[in-house]
Amino acid sequence: MSKRILIHIGPPKSGTSAIQYALHHNRGLLRSNGVEYPEHEIGSNGISSGNLTSILSLDVSGKWYVCENKVNELITSFEQSEANTLLLSSEYFFYLVKEIASKVPSAQFIAYIRCPLETFESSYNQSVKRHGRTTPATFSQNLHTTTLNILTEMIENVGRKRFLLRAYLPASDGEFNLVEDFLNASNLPLLTSVKKVTNSSYTFEALEFKRWLNQFELLEFDASIDQALQAYENGRSTFSLLPESLSERYQKQALHTVRDFVQIHKVFNGRRLVNYLKYRSLQEFKAQTLTDNQLSEICGYLAEQYPKLFTDIYQKLSKADLQLIANNERVALIASLQVNRRSILSRLKTVFLKKNNSL
Repeated sequence: MSKRILIHIGPPKSGTSAIQYALHHNRGLLRSNGVEYPEHEIGSNGISSGNLTSILSLDVSGKWYVCENKVNELITSFEQSEANTLLLSSEYFFYLVKEIASKVPSAQFIAYIRCPLETFESSYNQSVKRHGRTTPATFSQNLHTTTLNILTEMIENVGRKRFLLRAYLPASDGEFNLVEDFLNASNLPLLTSVKKVTNSSYTFEALEFKRWLNQFELLEFDASIDQALQAYENGRSTFSLLPESLSERYQKQALHTVRDFVQIHKVFNGRRLVNYLKYRSLQEFKAQTLTDNQLSEICGYLAEQYPKLFTDIYQKLSKADLQLIANNERVALIASLQVNRRSILSRLKTVFLKKNNSL
């Protein structure tokens, strides 16, 4: 029986969480079809690092490296099993392809190509959502195409034959389904439907609220805040942080870069991606500010839908050194909202007790 090893490397911001969620929740079906997909954790928001620790370990400096012992153990177990395919997925693999390719010479790598302009903005948003960024987005005169540059270098080092390159198409392309495309590319069986939206985007207002909140380092509440803000639907859901003065320039650079990459490396569905970029409509620019009304609306939502979380946030903010806080007047606004909320709850409790006592 011929065996194969497929390694999905992302890259970051190309729907990896959705693919991993579907694979993880269909491990039984995959195994019954001869596919071994190692188990991994998935957070409450559907986010995962995938099979990161299946072949990687941390060194003394805290950097991930390809662990030869883990690789050997995993491959030995796979070779002794009845499975014909070993499938791994993690965005962390993206930066270690050369090392992985050396230690697993038979592996093929699956990667998705996305509009670099969307990748750039999405990466910034992610840095606010999950990595504590407090500073506004900054833009140089030229679009950053780091992901495609890294992919180009990988292909030169490892060889084009070892890559399955696919276009990541927008939601507006009704014929494109990322999970189904991944299964087709990998020659894997169709999976049962898993309707789970992973890593939902924030509205503009939620993003700005989180950016301001990050300066308080609320690490113990971060996962809960993220989940709450992903569910916040008020405000602007489609927007761009890219100034209008750079929009057309970046759009052209994205088109030219992707078109060149697709033509050179023969990306599946690459022509559809190029056509999308040709006619891609520009999103409305939003300057990174948050009004008191917008802040009040978000805090009101948190107080109503996540009262304990809102109280925890307020208590943490009330202990902060306001001299070190940007826009510290917002703390006073949040405090007034918390006081009003407590006053309302107290009055409701009084009415409830009086009503019960009269019965």
